[in-house]
Amino acid sequence: MRFQEASLNVPGRCQPAGTATSPLLGADASSVGTPGSETTGAVAPDQRSRVAVKGPSDPADILPESKRNHALDGLRGIAALSVAVGHCFMAVGGLTMWESSIRDFPRMSGTDIVLRLVSLLVPAESAVMVFFVLSGYVLWTSFQRKNFKFVADLPDFVCWRTYRLFPLAIMSAVPLGLLVNASARELVLNMLLLHRSLNGVLWTLQVEVVASLQLFTLWCLTRGVGWKLAVALALSIAAVPFFRGNPYVVFVPAFILGASISLVSPTVWTRRSILSVAIVALVLTNLLFGFGGVSRCFEILGATVLVGAVAAGRFGFLRSRVSHFLGAISYPFYLTHPIGLFLAGPVVLSLPLGSPFAKVFVLAVSSIALAIPLAWVLHVFVEDPVMRARPRIRVAVPAAGSSPRPGVMRAAASMILRN
Repeated sequence: MRFQEASLNVPGRCQPAGTATSPLLGADASSVGTPGSETTGAVAPDQRSRVAVKGPSDPADILPESKRNHALDGLRGIAALSVAVGHCFMAVGGLTMWESSIRDFPRMSGTDIVLRLVSLLVPAESAVMVFFVLSGYVLWTSFQRKNFKFVADLPDFVCWRTYRLFPLAIMSAVPLGLLVNASARELVLNMLLLHRSLNGVLWTLQVEVVASLQLFTLWCLTRGVGWKLAVALALSIAAVPFFRGNPYVVFVPAFILGASISLVSPTVWTRRSILSVAIVALVLTNLLFGFGGVSRCFEILGATVLVGAVAAGRFGFLRSRVSHFLGAISYPFYLTHPIGLFLAGPVVLSLPLGSPFAKVFVLAVSSIALAIPLAWVLHVFVEDPVMRARPRIRVAVPAAGSSPRPGVMRAAASMILRN
């Protein structure tokens, strides 16, 4: 029996219409840029294309603290915590309660109805959209700041995403593999994000891998031009009905809308009326309409406004030390909170606590208490060192219209004279 199939009822589905698991943005923290993407130095115009590999990223390559938006770190941390607590509600109340809408209330018990309403305080489903939109915003802002080119920067971008996503996925899979006695083949497949049988939440990392490359390609095609980005958004939305159930298509609009945030005046995102409506849509839509395409559209729009507002400086409490700490460990915490649930769940659910609310509380406290130290260890000894040590790769491309190298010219002239 695998984790997502166990009595904890934390599923590992890869279905857009009801994504009970949640993503952590594979985006690099919440800085508006990413480390190690700078060029490797000036290139003479007459040089042919070649790959230049520079050593480990210098700490100076990482976005300076003064330019980081720590509120985005805080938002990511709070969203990750919301995911963990939301899964505790799912573990206690069951998937049927978790996915219920107002239409189902007449057939539900009073306890389940109240449990469903209280779970709205930790909308893990909405955190899915927040993570995707935030990832789109961070990646796109990085592309703008560093003016990525497709041929020159694609190798470095792939290297960065590989170092960002896979080391923690590999390390977090080990304890889960030991807990469920997984085979070596299954463990390796989960480590490489080719399968999610050990940890259902890995589906969102699979989406991140594909969406990152899609967004990079989109940047190279549009160069950040607003109308081109709008056309891409329209096409991505139009494609959704033809690819229902395919997460690599249905979530693309979330990433593109995240990329579009920087093109809109910050005053739009910070208007109280717009922000209030967005938060209501983000939290309540799936309760009103159930999990599906309609809810997903409203949640994506709400997440876009929320991320835009935080990027514009709203919600100062997200800059607190607690929020910042949660943001710093949010990726490893996201990957390891199922371990906390796996260990604490059977014990807590067997206790004669009576009230399901007491079980949710005890399960949340115990599972998070187990996951946070493990997440901190992975952040300090794996995530941060790996990102600082990764190499920077750049393909040197000759400038358009540049002349051939003198050596090539002399060789060609010599051949002509000999003939």
